[in-house]
Amino acid sequence: MKIASSAMLASLLVAGCAATTPPDILPTFNPADPAMGVRDAHYHPVVVYSHREPVDPQNWRRLNEERSPANPGARS
Repeated sequence: MKIASSAMLASLLVAGCAATTPPDILPTFNPADPAMGVRDAHYHPVVVYSHREPVDPQNWRRLNEERSPANPGARS
């Protein structure tokens, strides 16, 4: 058992030392290189405000049925 364990450990150590480094997937980024180009940055608001007006009370059962997941036209 000791011979098998030490042989396995030795093979793992040799395999770990002999592994090559992974290839470069992305090119090296140099901000001063004009060939890299400039990413276009747009402002996208995180919170969108929608103006709402107060309305009269409505039938809450009908409103719940309209917004339920069982309704194919659910808006929520």
